[in-house]
Parts: sequence; structure tokens; C-alpha cells
Amino acid sequence: MNLSPPSGGVAVISRYGVAVLLAGAAVAISYPFRAHLYTTPLLFAAVFISCWYGGIGPAILTTIASTAAIHFLLRLPGRGFTPDVHDLPRLAEFVFMAAVAIYLVQARKRSEQSVRQARDQLEIKVNERTADLQREVNERRRAEQAAQTAAQMAQSHVDMLLHSVDVLATEAAPATFIGEMLRTIGQHLHAQQVRLWLRSQEDDSLHLRIAIEGEQQIGLEPNHPFVRDPQSWHNSRLIQEMLFTKAPVVCEDVAHDARLAPDHRDYLTNQGCKRFLVIPMFVLGEVRGFIAIQHAERGMYRAEEIELAQALAHHVMFATHGQDLSEQRRQGAILKERTRMARDIHDTLAQGFTGVIVQMEAAEEALLEEDPEHAVRHVRRARDIARESLGEARRSVHALRPQALDKAGFADALRNVIQNTTAGTSLRTDFHLDGEPRHLAANVEECLLRIGQEALSNALKHAHPTEFQARLAFDSNAVRLELYDNGKGFVVDRVNDGGIGLLGMKERAEQIGATLKISSEPGVGTKITAISPYQPAAG
Repeated sequence: MNLSPPSGGVAVISRYGVAVLLAGAAVAISYPFRAHLYTTPLLFAAVFISCWYGGIGPAILTTIASTAAIHFLLRLPGRGFTPDVHDLPRLAEFVFMAAVAIYLVQARKRSEQSVRQARDQLEIKVNERTADLQREVNERRRAEQAAQTAAQMAQSHVDMLLHSVDVLATEAAPATFIGEMLRTIGQHLHAQQVRLWLRSQEDDSLHLRIAIEGEQQIGLEPNHPFVRDPQSWHNSRLIQEMLFTKAPVVCEDVAHDARLAPDHRDYLTNQGCKRFLVIPMFVLGEVRGFIAIQHAERGMYRAEEIELAQALAHHVMFATHGQDLSEQRRQGAILKERTRMARDIHDTLAQGFTGVIVQMEAAEEALLEEDPEHAVRHVRRARDIARESLGEARRSVHALRPQALDKAGFADALRNVIQNTTAGTSLRTDFHLDGEPRHLAANVEECLLRIGQEALSNALKHAHPTEFQARLAFDSNAVRLELYDNGKGFVVDRVNDGGIGLLGMKERAEQIGATLKISSEPGVGTKITAISPYQPAAG
């Protein structure tokens, strides 16, 4: 039984009205049976119901009304309305039982209310705990998603690093490596085009180094505003923002981005570019260039995409900086070679010409003194000096590629250099050619020829061998040059590079991405092996 009385002023009237009605109903029902039944239980039920529904006040009213009815109306007939002391025990019994009932009912209601409050509090706590658990679940899901994203980023970085190592192992040329890295950036970010722009340290102009579209390297796009005017990038608000913040700059909408100059926007729009990302590249904290990554579809760049692009840009910057250092070393080697040639010319040709002039002047004086015998001797000495100088000139000419390589193929040029250098000496030479000769890049031919010349020159100057062998092999994936002499040899780890030119050979091997191995022991001889992988044709 769970009756909930109404609240407010109406509730008071309702509760007491119900009490009166219950008492009246009990009396009305009990009155006809007063002579045959014990009618107190029915009035007791009215007290119980009014107490349960209305509370203590209505219950007391019902008790009073019931007591009065028992005493005055439910007496046996003929006794009237006069008081009778014989009814007092009966009335006291009823009042006591009603009081007990009221107490029990109120106790039950208080117990139910306590249970209800406890249940409500428990529900509140359960709801709070459920909300806490839901928040924990949501936070855990977000943490798992963040961890999954971080794992994917880390895996992308690892894959990129492994790919970089593979490219470094297979692509020796820095330019090829950079192009492959840019292609990888385009693949990972699903880009339309990827461009590498570098700043010149001389005049701070901007130059397009490489442009990749899809999987192919394309031309340098002469219609690009930055290509037409390498200084115009200083007026680009977007690029200046990148230089100021030293952070990636995003253009989400090419058509409406106010940072783009009109000619730059028109150029990108004509190419179908809808958005692009600019990633700066640093060397010693200075922005040396940037990578522009174009996309042909609309959308927003996610944080993980920008982070991945930054990581890949570092690889490109390392390769670009390495290429610049390699070019600087190459220029240094060229300068060193020019210095050597100038010194050789001064020590040979200049001195030889000086001797010729001196002898011819002496012959002129002898003729003036009418001494033809002395004049002839001076002319002969001048002729011998001229021949010696001519020989030195020819040896110097053979050290230059145009004369040595333009007259014959690489294999024949190498064979001729060995034969011409050792002509008239006691050194026995042997040249072997294995495999079908293949076309090599000009710098590869030049560097291998220089390595062969240097090895022969070192052998003549320092090893004093009786035999010199050269083997040129065109294998399936690389060209191999093996040089051997049976001279006195040396300890490789203790030798002075500058003394026998090993440093020059190593530098030339590095220029073409070749491996150079030098094996030598005192009294055994020296073997030098240079292996240069075939370079793919420029795309």
C-alpha cells in the first residue's frame, strides 16, 4: 500500500476530509451489525487507513470520531446516549490499539521514507559513479586514440627513416636521394605537387631546386612568380610569416587567402591547387629554404599531417645540406687541382721556356761572334729542353678530361694514358677489359680516369714496381676498376694521405658515389679497387 497524499492547503482539507469520511463509513457499516458483531476492528481499520494516508492529525481525528461513535452510537439498543462507566475499558482498549496502530503506521512510513531517501541517494551516487566511469571511459578512449595516432606517427617516422636508409644505400647521388625523398613526401601526404625551394646565401634570392608531380620529377616551371623574379618572394606575406614564426604555414583556401599575391594565386589556381602547406628547413637555426606541398582537393590539414611533413622535411634538409657540402668539397678539389696544375706548369713549362730562351739568346750571341759551332750546340740544347717541356706539356694535357676522353672512349682513354705515361720506361703494363662497355656519366669517367692516373703516378714515384696491371670490368650493376702494382707497398693506416694522393682518390670516389678500397703491405705491392654503381638517367 503506497498512497501519497497531495501537498499544500488543499492537502490538509483532503487529509482531514478523508479521515471524517472513513470514520463515517466505518460507523455506517458497523451500525446495522452492532448487536451481532464486534464492530471495533472496522473502526480500527478506518484509523489505520487515515493514518497511512493523512498522517497523525487525521488519524487522531478518526480515533476521536470512532471513540465517540463506539460510546454513543454502537451501544446496544435501549441504552440511549447517557454515559456509562462500563464502556470505559472498551473505549480505553480502542484508544490504546488505535495509538499503537498510529505508531506502527508512522514508524513504517518513516522506515519507507528512509529507505526511499537511501535509494534516492544511492541512485544519485550510482549516477555520479556512472558519469565518472563514462568520463574515464571517454578519457581512456581519447588516450587510446592519441596513443594510436602517436604510434601511427612513430611508425610513419620509422618507415620514413628506414626508407631513407634504403635510398641512401641504393642512390649515391645526392640529387637523386633528394628527389626520392620528395616523392616519398608526396606519397605519404597524397600531394598534387611537392617543390623544394632554397635561398641563395649570396643575394638572398629564391631558387627552385626540384619539383615533383605525382611520381615524376618535372621541369623548373619558368612561369612560376618566384622563378620569374627570384627576389619577389620577399613580398609574399605568407612566406614572410613562415620566416618570422619559423613554423609551418598553412593555406587552407588558395582562392580566398589574403596572404597570397594575385599573380601567385592565379598561378596556383591555374594548376588546380586548392590548398598547400609550407614547411621551413633549418641549418644552424636559419631558414635556408622550404618545401611547398600542394593539394588539389579542399579540406583542413590535421596536426599529425603537419608533424609528419616536418619530420620528412628534416630528412630533405640533411640531404640538401650534404649535397651543398659535397659541392663545396668538389669545388675545393677543383681549386686544389688548379693550384697543382699551376705549380706543375711553373715548375716545368715556364722553366723549360726560360731555358729555351736562354739557349737561343746564347746562340744568337755566338752567331754575332761568328762562332757557328757554339751556336749549333746552344740550338741543340734549346731543342732538347723544348722536347722535354713538350713531354711535360703532354703529360699535363693527359691529366685533363677534354683531351684524354674526347678523342676516345673511356676504356681506350685509360689504356692510352697508361701506355703513354710508361712509354720508354722499364715498367711492364697490362690492361684488361671485361664485359661490354656501357655509357657512363661524364663525371664518372673523369673521376675513374683520375683515380687510375693517380694510382699509376703514385706507383712510379713511390713504389718503383716492375709490373702495373689495370682491369676495367663492366658488371651488371656497377663498373669496377682494379689497379695493381708489385712495388714496395706500404702500411695503409700509417701513410700520409697528402704524400701519395690517396685523399684525392677518395674525394673523387665520393663525388660519384663510388666505393674505394686500398689494400697494401710492405714488400707485397698495392691494390686499389674503385666500384661505381650505374647512375640512372636524369628524369
